[in-house]
Amino acid sequence: MEDFYRTSDTESLHEKYVHSFTDDATLIMGPKQAQGASEILTLRHGLWTHVASRHHTPTRIFFGGNDEIMLYGGVNYRLKADPEKDVYVPWAGRVVFAPKTEGEGMKMRFYQVYLDPSAQSGKK
Repeated sequence: MEDFYRTSDTESLHEKYVHSFTDDATLIMGPKQAQGASEILTLRHGLWTHVASRHHTPTRIFFGGNDEIMLYGGVNYRLKADPEKDVYVPWAGRVVFAPKTEGEGMKMRFYQVYLDPSAQSGKK
């Protein structure tokens, strides 16, 4: 997950981000949902529209068996509209991993992030 959040926090790594998921994965990010690699890539590009930088800080991971975890933490955003101000947003996430295949690392088949989307604007 450390590598995933480093990738998530690096704008140029869109393809690597998508490769963290199975081809038919579901990604739910607040009110946005994407199904499959193509939609996840589109959602990923959209996540960077108003964001200049971001840094995730997961603080707790809860294990729910062999293939599922829950995470809790926060993310600091620097918005393009206000590059002098950071915005902190607490979040939680649920990850369900696909069975591991030979020669590949673990991939997510489901990832849902719970957050207040209005907090990302920095106006809350």
